[in-house]
Amino acid sequence: MTEPEAPPVVAVVGAVPGTVADAAVAAARLGADVRLVGLAAGGAGTRDLATEGVDVSAVTTAGHLDADPVRRVLEGIEGLSAVLVGTDVSAAVVAAAVGTAAQRGVRCVLDPDPVIPTVLGLLDLGAVLTPDAAELADLVRRGASREAAGRPPHEAAATLHSWSGAPVVVTLGADGVLLADGGRVRRLPAHPATVVDPAGAKSALLGVLAALLAGGEDLEDALGVAVVAAALATTAPGPRAAMPTGEQLDAALG
Repeated sequence: MTEPEAPPVVAVVGAVPGTVADAAVAAARLGADVRLVGLAAGGAGTRDLATEGVDVSAVTTAGHLDADPVRRVLEGIEGLSAVLVGTDVSAAVVAAAVGTAAQRGVRCVLDPDPVIPTVLGLLDLGAVLTPDAAELADLVRRGASREAAGRPPHEAAATLHSWSGAPVVVTLGADGVLLADGGRVRRLPAHPATVVDPAGAKSALLGVLAALLAGGEDLEDALGVAVVAAALATTAPGPRAAMPTGEQLDAALG
């Protein structure tokens, strides 16, 4: 992995607890400067995130997360290099976060869990979309047809990618990931691991991918490392217990 001169700054937008909130931990363990912008009902989970080195000062416990404050926070982060967005917040917040990333010219990763109609309207902004197979089929069904959604994942990924040219990363569990980018689809195999609990795999992949993109890595190279991180994260119970540090990732990569 390329070592940046200073820690890359990654903003993570989503609900606490949630997949992208856990991804914030994965990015922080890799050495990124992580700012979480989100909603934590009753303050749940923010202390644990702060212990992991995640900046939670922009997490609200007010019961509702509005788009304008999210936009202002993202506009005000100095040195911002990547934004990771989950759809477990309102559609307006998702649109504001992806739009601000595009406006600032920084890499954006958009995880469509759950799938919401807004995602299709944001494809032209170039975010790296990261559905699993079921989410991919749902997106293609909404944008094309039920017949198209029933095609094999590599064909569905090519279809989704063709609509805007934005990269699509499809997570397939033990079958690795598909990357649709540059007009072609290729598969990256899963890294071997003794799986104890797969709960943290997607979060590890998202966090490491966002951190490496923030540090200037090429998408395919970053994804290759993120796939290894996802595998390592399955080797202990719970979503965060086995999320690797940079040193552990380097050792696994040889």
